[in-house]
Amino acid sequence: MKKIIALSCSPSRGRNSDTILDAFMYGAEKNKDLLIEKMYLSDIPIDYYTYENSTGTLPHETKFKELVEKIQSADGLVIATPTYNFSVPAHLKNFIDRSRFFALDMNKKNTLGQPVGKLNYLGTYFLVSGGTPKWAETILFFAYPPFWLRGVFLYFGAKVFGAYYTGDVHAFKNKQVLAICKKRGQRFGEQILTGKKHGILERIFWRPPQV
Repeated sequence: MKKIIALSCSPSRGRNSDTILDAFMYGAEKNKDLLIEKMYLSDIPIDYYTYENSTGTLPHETKFKELVEKIQSADGLVIATPTYNFSVPAHLKNFIDRSRFFALDMNKKNTLGQPVGKLNYLGTYFLVSGGTPKWAETILFFAYPPFWLRGVFLYFGAKVFGAYYTGDVHAFKNKQVLAICKKRGQRFGEQILTGKKHGILERIFWRPPQV
């Protein structure tokens, strides 16, 4: 069985990003050879990133350690998040900052002098809700979480299969949006099962520096 971790990162449950994640999971679960586990990041206490905790989890961070182990043994990771002031909630940003100890090999450097990503086994997808219309996000894509999240996980060496953004503030009851997420979830599940590489945009534009 291939495993996917679905990480809901909104402090509010049952609203936009959480609901589109459920629709995405519903689509992915049509692939019977997938095991999908949904987790709420708000249930996982994580100390803020510091130099002292940059190399691993701390003894009291048992749930964080469990999440790390689940990601390390997974084949796919879906992150669903709202947009807060053109970025993501603080808890998600902190999780990504703390992830460096298992996402980057600090002992290897590429030609730019940066650490080498270690998540090459992981296929990722990002679901983002917000209050800005889709056309505005399309024009200013570089200022919104889907662009940043893709870049971060490419830096971590992961495979990026795409991202979906909705600016509908009532996305949780928008049947068209939920139907799109179901289809994308089914496609993501197929990509995980067949071991696909990056999405089209990533294959065209992303050329990681050599080690």
